[in-house]
Amino acid sequence: MLLDRTKYRTHTVAQAEKEDFGRPMQLVGWIESYRDHGGVLFFHLRDASGKIQVVANQGDFSPDDWRTLESVRHEWVVGFTGALRRRPAGADRTNLDNKEIEVLADGVAVLAKTAALAFRPEEATEVSEEVRLRHRFLELRSAGLQRNLRLRAKFIHHLRGFLDDNGFCDVETPILGKSTPEGARDYLVPSRLHARSYYALPQSPQLFKQMLMVGGLERYYQIARCFRDEDLRANRQPEFTQLDMEMSFVERDDICGLAEAMLQRALGAIGVTATPPFPRLTYDEAMARYGTDAPDTSFGMEIVDLTDPLRQTDFKVFRAMIDEGGAVAAICVPGGQALSKRQIEEIRECAEDAGANAPAWGHLRDGQFVSQLAKYFRDDEKAAMVARLAGGEGDLVLFQAGPDRRQVLRNMGEIRLIVADLLGVRGPGATAGGAGRPLQFTWVLDFPLLEFDPTYQRYKAVHHPFTQPDDPAAFASDDRAALLACKAKSYDLVCNGQEIGGGSIRMHDPEMQRRMFALLGLPAAEVERKFGFFLRALESGAPPHGGIAFGIDRLVALLVGAESIRDVIAFPKTQSAVCLLTGAPTPVTGRRDIGVF
Repeated sequence: MLLDRTKYRTHTVAQAEKEDFGRPMQLVGWIESYRDHGGVLFFHLRDASGKIQVVANQGDFSPDDWRTLESVRHEWVVGFTGALRRRPAGADRTNLDNKEIEVLADGVAVLAKTAALAFRPEEATEVSEEVRLRHRFLELRSAGLQRNLRLRAKFIHHLRGFLDDNGFCDVETPILGKSTPEGARDYLVPSRLHARSYYALPQSPQLFKQMLMVGGLERYYQIARCFRDEDLRANRQPEFTQLDMEMSFVERDDICGLAEAMLQRALGAIGVTATPPFPRLTYDEAMARYGTDAPDTSFGMEIVDLTDPLRQTDFKVFRAMIDEGGAVAAICVPGGQALSKRQIEEIRECAEDAGANAPAWGHLRDGQFVSQLAKYFRDDEKAAMVARLAGGEGDLVLFQAGPDRRQVLRNMGEIRLIVADLLGVRGPGATAGGAGRPLQFTWVLDFPLLEFDPTYQRYKAVHHPFTQPDDPAAFASDDRAALLACKAKSYDLVCNGQEIGGGSIRMHDPEMQRRMFALLGLPAAEVERKFGFFLRALESGAPPHGGIAFGIDRLVALLVGAESIRDVIAFPKTQSAVCLLTGAPTPVTGRRDIGVF
């Protein structure tokens, strides 16, 4: 018999823990475990607020209620009445939130039974991801996923609080919009009322938020749902969540400073330290030192350019590559003498699997460069290489050369990460739960504005076509070298090797925006068809403005130490963009009433 049949419970588990001993209460939840000690039953009862032990003595129940208690199984939904008491000395104290208290039950009601379970929530990590995603409703009960989703909600709450306090207005922009080029394929939605016409789901609210600035809102934000039909990996999903922001009458430093203050406050509220100002790298520096525009700066092993010391080398293979505009680059692995030849070969094989050339290798010993290739270099070249490497005794040197400097740097960037993984100095870093590497935030600035596509003989926007150039005169030039040297007023925020945010100062001059469309090879008629509404907005008095967007999923994954953003999304899709829980996507039978033919 329950204490009160007019409501399911009088307390949550967390509330029960704060009550006085002897207080009658009614609790409900899921049975995580049970034990039968012959006349005494022990249950671990779990609700959204925590877990508590419930003890039932046979003498306190009628025969019918005792049979009910004996029938209870894992994950049944059960209600108990009873009183809070201190746990007896010497009792088992494992796997409970509060090990000092328990509830002595005197009533029970079964609210729901379970069929055979694919797995128990506390065993979710022991089954395959496919099984977990097919039964996501079970995994959602696990402590890990509950913790991740609650931390995500708390983090977003504090982001909103900061922006609300700083004069931002939360505005929802359309989900059904128009297809515009933003770097990935659109998801399309057929229109029922307009045959053979389609809406596009937004890759971002880019144009709408800029038009909000034209509309005089000045400070906008949104927790925005975005959709991109692109190849998936651990930090990508076809639908994702970003914090989208736009501001009028600002420059880059205004936006970066505000973003740092926002992260400092929101992260601090969940126990993570972030101390502005964050370090800054130019795009060129990031590529030269880390081989990527999203560098992981949380460990060393930076790339060293050995091109200059070997520019006049007699080693014909390297000399030919350098003369073609190529490069020689290396990394020093501290304590690399401890790595076996088998481990070095593993690094080389992993590099090839990642699409890079297998690196040559050697060691630094007694101030000398020791390698099978060392015989090809003069003593002065080897001395210059050792000085440039600035490594320690026994360091492993991994290096390679190539005719394309950018590709050599990218290859060494991949090799750097492979070595870091092998040595265990990299991985999901978190401080929100205690363990893990500290979060290392770095701004990457001064990206190229344009790159040239030789196949189609036209320019492409490196960021997106609404980003302002840093040199308007060079941007107006028809000289290709000047255009390719032009930098963008864009900025990315990188954390532990992942881009978590990016933005730019926008073009607010309609003629400059038309110039960009022309450089991208868009005919005037196509520009009018796709962007006429936007250009008319810019012609209506657009203020200087800029913004930034943060990937909520990626950032929360870093905070909880998850290797995939699927672990911080309630209902994610697989890497083939399939929802295993519902079976989506599925064929749709042709029906005129929903606009599918």
